[in-house]
Amino acid sequence: MKKLHVLCISVLLTAHPAIAAMTGGGGGGSSSSTNTSSSSSSASSSGSSGSPSNSVSSDNTSASSSGTSSYSSSQSSSYGTKKKKKKNVFDPFDHVYGLIRLEKFAEAHQSLKYVNAPTPSKQADKLNLLGFTARKSGDLSSAATYYSKALEINPKHIQALEYQGELYLQLGEIEKAKQNLEKIKQICWLICKEKKMLEKAIEVALN
Repeated sequence: MKKLHVLCISVLLTAHPAIAAMTGGGGGGSSSSTNTSSSSSSASSSGSSGSPSNSVSSDNTSASSSGTSSYSSSQSSSYGTKKKKKKNVFDPFDHVYGLIRLEKFAEAHQSLKYVNAPTPSKQADKLNLLGFTARKSGDLSSAATYYSKALEINPKHIQALEYQGELYLQLGEIEKAKQNLEKIKQICWLICKEKKMLEKAIEVALN
C-alpha cells in the first residue's frame, strides 16, 4: 500500500508540467511572449498607420502646390491668348492682299465686291483698293471713280491720294499729281512711304 502511494505521487509529479501547460498555469513566458508579439505588432501597425498619414499630408501639400502651378499656368496661358487675340485683329482685306501680292488684280477686284466694310473708314479702304485693282487691270475710268469716292469719305486717305496721283500720271495730268503730292505732304509731316512713292513716280514721268 505504501508502495502504491509513492507510485501515485511520482506519477502526479511527472504529469504536473503537462497538466500545467494544458490548464494555462506556468504560461507566463508564453503570455509575455504573446503580449510582446502583440505589442510589437501593434507598434508596427501604429508605425505603418503613422506612415500613411505622413504620405497623405505630403500628398495634400504636393496636390496643393500642383494646383497652384496649374492655376498659374492656366492664367498665364489665358493672358497669352488674350494678347494674341488683340495682336491678330481680323482684317477683311487679308485675302485681297494675298491676291494682289500674286498680281491677280482682276480676281482681287472681284473678291473686293463681296467684302463687307462695316465702318466708313473700312469703306474708304475698300474703295481705294477697288480703284487700285481696277487701275492695275487697265480700267482707268473705273479707278478714277473709286478713288474719288474714297476721298469723299476720307479726304485725308493718304493711299488713295497717292494712287490717284499715279493715275493722273498715267493719264498725263502731271499737275494734278503734284497737287496730290502737296496734299500728302500737308497730312504727313514725317517721312511716309506714300510721299516718297509719288515723288519718285513724278520724277520718272518728268524724265
